[in-house]
Amino acid sequence: MAAADEIYRDMVIDILEHGVWDKDQTVRTVWADGTPAYTKSVICKQVTYDNTEVPILTTKRIPWKSAIHEMLWFYVKRTSDCSYLDQNKVVIWKEWTNKSNNIGKAYGYQLGKPIMVNGRITNQVHHLIDQLITNPASRRHVISLWDVDELDQMELYPCVWNNQWLVKEGKLHLIVSVRSNDIGLGNPFNVFQYYVLQRMVSQVTGHQLGTLTFNINDAHVYERHIDHLKEQITRESYPAPELWINPDIRSFDDFTINDFKLINYQYHPSIKMEIAI
Repeated sequence: MAAADEIYRDMVIDILEHGVWDKDQTVRTVWADGTPAYTKSVICKQVTYDNTEVPILTTKRIPWKSAIHEMLWFYVKRTSDCSYLDQNKVVIWKEWTNKSNNIGKAYGYQLGKPIMVNGRITNQVHHLIDQLITNPASRRHVISLWDVDELDQMELYPCVWNNQWLVKEGKLHLIVSVRSNDIGLGNPFNVFQYYVLQRMVSQVTGHQLGTLTFNINDAHVYERHIDHLKEQITRESYPAPELWINPDIRSFDDFTINDFKLINYQYHPSIKMEIAI
């Protein structure tokens, strides 16, 4: 079994067997028909990928190009304007896009806004790259998408809200902090795209690829997803694919979707699940 499928199966089983329901609480999340979107969840779930193979599910199809597009929108375009997504026919943010066709001061906005570091104006992404090259041993390689003063100006509070990068013995490790993770839909997307981001940063900083760890504070499955997930985890997995990234790219902001190819990606059919809003 491919490692990502095995880790995912074990996580789903853990939630189904040991998770707690939120049915006795007021639930703000609803389905499109307006009924409460109840979840079963476990607290503080940690999963680690050794990155010896690409962590993408094969027990169902993951729209990998859309996952990379979203990550490029956040980290390379560094904007909350949805025009880039529209141009590339990525619709995953439609439920949270406002009348100005943006998501407020969330995600890419936080990565692109100017910050002052040692008298120099930069942004979080450029500062991270610079410090990983010039001061790799630091334990301060942190990116935060959670600005308390601007949360009320975001269309959606960040789910993946923080990440930290550590260089140990020449390997670049990434720890991703997630306040809330929809295991049926969001988690497979997030794991793959942060692996891609880690590969990109590793390439432009010259560090070898280390581990990828997700710390999920609330790992949950929605009630309407349970039967779909039970079906999915019974499927036999295929071998993990390979991810080609253009080796000629040396400047982080030069990456485009054309610099990625997922080779030999075999997968079972997609499983349609409702999105809670």
